[in-house]
Amino acid sequence: MGYIEKNLGKNEVVVKVAERNGLFLLWTWIKGILFCWLLLIPLIKAIIRTVQFTHVELALTNKRLVGKIGVLNTDAMDSPLNKIQNVAVTQTFGGKIFNYSLITVVTASGSYKFDAIKNGNAFKNMVTAQIDQYEEDRIKQQANEMAKSMAGVLNANK
Repeated sequence: MGYIEKNLGKNEVVVKVAERNGLFLLWTWIKGILFCWLLLIPLIKAIIRTVQFTHVELALTNKRLVGKIGVLNTDAMDSPLNKIQNVAVTQTFGGKIFNYSLITVVTASGSYKFDAIKNGNAFKNMVTAQIDQYEEDRIKQQANEMAKSMAGVLNANK
């Protein structure tokens, strides 16, 4: 989780890190081993897919959703919770058996896909709950600032 730890802001804590399921690679490795006699291409694809698998991070903080995909060419997502428009969970037949999902996050700046996420629906529910909490905290903070301003005006008029 190096990328996420390095990019935390002031007063920001990680609420949930999306765990990934290695069984996602099972079919890729089966094909790679069974068909390695075909110029080693399936085996090389399995190795590449495994390296890519290990270089995906997704975490929910109390202020934003942060993620990174890629080894040489990286795609980073850093979206404040109030800019997240949708979090979709897609589960294939293999995903239902081995409990992994594809999570698609749509933000104001684009769409990001994170595959092999364990308990995808639970992660989505956690994101939704954190968005609600973020909005409540923001409204409370605005109310406190307005109350302080009004108290200052009232004290100045006395």
